[in-house]
Amino acid sequence: MVTETDHGRLRDRVAEVVSDRAGIDVPDAETDLLEAGLIDSLALVTLIVALEETFAVQLPLDDFDIERFRSVDAMATFLAEVLRA
Repeated sequence: MVTETDHGRLRDRVAEVVSDRAGIDVPDAETDLLEAGLIDSLALVTLIVALEETFAVQLPLDDFDIERFRSVDAMATFLAEVLRA
């Protein structure tokens, strides 16, 4: 089970990856990156690779859902699910 504290740490780490590896300046964890025009298809691919490398996981993208990548918070939630599995 991922506690709120664990989720907060995960969210902070995801925000670092988004900023450092994808070069996206995120105003806050709930900002919709697509709606705000902060992420495009190339940045999304870069971000997915960076998340996989950082967290040593392979993200299941066979049923790709863009909703999982709309915000830092959504990515952290998705990663928590993957890490639990």
